[in-house]
Amino acid sequence: MIEIRPALPEEEHRQKELWKLAFGDSDAQIDYFYTRRPANAETLVLLENGVVETMVALFPVTLTLPDGATVSSSYIYALATHPDARKKGYGRFILNYVDFYLQERKLDCVTIVPAEASLHRFFAATGFSECFATRKVELLGYMVESTGEGDSLRSTSPKQYNQVREGLLSEAFRVSYDDDAIAYQQGLSEMAASGLYLLHVGGVQGCAAAELLNGDSLLVKELIIPPHAMAGAAALLAREFPVVRYHVRTPAFWDGLPGSYLQSFGMIKWYNQELEAAWRNERKGYMGLAFD
Repeated sequence: MIEIRPALPEEEHRQKELWKLAFGDSDAQIDYFYTRRPANAETLVLLENGVVETMVALFPVTLTLPDGATVSSSYIYALATHPDARKKGYGRFILNYVDFYLQERKLDCVTIVPAEASLHRFFAATGFSECFATRKVELLGYMVESTGEGDSLRSTSPKQYNQVREGLLSEAFRVSYDDDAIAYQQGLSEMAASGLYLLHVGGVQGCAAAELLNGDSLLVKELIIPPHAMAGAAALLAREFPVVRYHVRTPAFWDGLPGSYLQSFGMIKWYNQELEAAWRNERKGYMGLAFD
């Protein structure tokens, strides 16, 4: 017998087991989600004969249009099925339930970031379409410029970070996060000996969310600063984190650092037909954070 419903508190241990098997995250990383997930985040589970075999988390987010109008949405996170229960279609089953669940709440759409490039095709078959891209570049330490005189980087609060982020993206089709979701990213960054930063380069301001990987690489999950200041911003991050390589993500609709390339990132499924008609051809929307 198959049952799909919101998760119960006593099922948390089983959810953590699925999460670890699916993604290989540490116990500390998994525990962080359950102790610090954003307000109103929900978890749905699929049970076979009373045993949780598939889970999915839903984060409330907002899409903001270039004219400032907002669109209600949810972000699908941590979709996982126990290895012994794969190839039974449970992922599709729970995604179908997500559609029902969110449409009952009158949401306009749902978003997802596939964990692997190969999964974009799977999610396309379930009704998602490409919408959010990122511009990505990998830099080795010797490729980074020197910092400019007067340029600076400092740690910042989720509220300040979000104010700068929204200001710089004000004319873009984007995913907007509330301060609580930004605080969730701050915790992920701090677990990776990094954080949220405000940067001043050549008289302009920007922001960056970073995570140190394995001690020799820095993942800049988003660097948002006017294009002419990106090289200087990368130099500031390299000065703060003198590692071997830097993986930097910037908005797809801006020119990026030399050697950068566009990469599909997030996908969307529209429930609001009017909005779908208006935005179904969008391919360079900005999502940025995926809490990956």
